[in-house]
Amino acid sequence: MQKITIQEIVRISIDLFRKQGYNRTSMNDLALACGLQKGSFYHYFNSKEALMQGVLNTLHQYYKNKIFSLAYNDDISAKARMESFFLKQEPIFTQDLAGCLFGNITLETISVEVEFRSVIQAFFSDWIAAFKHIFIADGCTDEMASQLAKQSVMEIEGALMMMRVFEDVEILRQACVSVLKKFKN
Repeated sequence: MQKITIQEIVRISIDLFRKQGYNRTSMNDLALACGLQKGSFYHYFNSKEALMQGVLNTLHQYYKNKIFSLAYNDDISAKARMESFFLKQEPIFTQDLAGCLFGNITLETISVEVEFRSVIQAFFSDWIAAFKHIFIADGCTDEMASQLAKQSVMEIEGALMMMRVFEDVEILRQACVSVLKKFKN
């Protein structure tokens, strides 16, 4: 059996799920991509659902540490925080025009794989909270900041879907500009 870590399997799986989606990716595809036999793959993850839980948890933690944390940098203006947020996210979302893995997995699985719901909700809740913090720093009331944060996340997610449909990164960039126009300062 080839030596591979769980972290390497998750990283490779993220790429495969981004390219093929959840339903079109088989355990055999995942095993082959990791250089393992299918039977050996089950040594690491007993099901595709368990692997996807690991993928979603890993990605959520990455976003919390590397992207959402940008919203809480009180050393720069609110608008500059949002700009840095977008700059950090864009290469992830536009790679192979794959969009947001959380959004994609939501659309593909939410009705049939209910065990993914809690981690997907946590991801979007943290994203909204990050945006809300930025809008509060721009001088919005708590209620207005909540509303703007939710609208902004919806606008970005919708743009990601349209970016994929029309194979046009400019759609995402236009959505980011639209969100930035909501700032007072």
